[in-house]
Amino acid sequence: MGSGDPRITVELRDRVAYVTINRPEAKNALCKSMYAAIRDAATAADANPEVDLMVIQGSNGAFASGGDLKEILDVLENDPPAILDYEEYLPFEAVRTMKKPTIAAIDGLCIGGGLSLALMCDMLIATDRSRFAIPEAKVGIVDGHLPRFLRDIVPHATLRYWMYSGVIFPAAEAQAAGLLTKLVTPEELPAALDKMIAGVKTGSPVALQMLKHIFNEKRPLSAMTDAYLMMLQPEVLTRLQAFRDK
Repeated sequence: MGSGDPRITVELRDRVAYVTINRPEAKNALCKSMYAAIRDAATAADANPEVDLMVIQGSNGAFASGGDLKEILDVLENDPPAILDYEEYLPFEAVRTMKKPTIAAIDGLCIGGGLSLALMCDMLIATDRSRFAIPEAKVGIVDGHLPRFLRDIVPHATLRYWMYSGVIFPAAEAQAAGLLTKLVTPEELPAALDKMIAGVKTGSPVALQMLKHIFNEKRPLSAMTDAYLMMLQPEVLTRLQAFRDK
């Protein structure tokens, strides 16, 4: 099984579709074509009768370090209105609404859009060396999904600090706040993931599909329009240019 971007690989093994993010030189930062490849992989896995479950995982010490800010800056410098077209590439709704169960396997950095992607999955398993952050405010951007998605999960005092400061927080703190299904050591991750997959596979596919439908009734996902409009503010361009020039 292939994808539209070589940095996103898809492997079907034992009726599980493993979607792997592999862009080590950018800590698995996600550009538009990578987002689209994940979206297409999710859509294909959902339609494939030989797939029972999908796993999204990173590589080389990162799950994903967020959206590619240099790509966003290039759009804002050269064709600002085109930022509104970003929505068509995003995989979040395709992953969230899959009829089949999904697992995010996190070992390393999981930041911004990477955390959004992980949270679209039904279950998150992470190693204790993983690190998380929601740093968009540092460059003047407002994430369109995470504040809405997490405000009913994470205590407001914690979530506001995470989002206002962009602080990096450890996996133990992510688990305590309710973001993770299971926390393991790096050495335990392969076996723990296999055990989680095996456990989910014991469920009736029809029952799992109905459960996902019920859960998603209370898990709405809005468009990112407010985030894009925020990106068009002059301050964002200045902050992104400073980020690029570091």
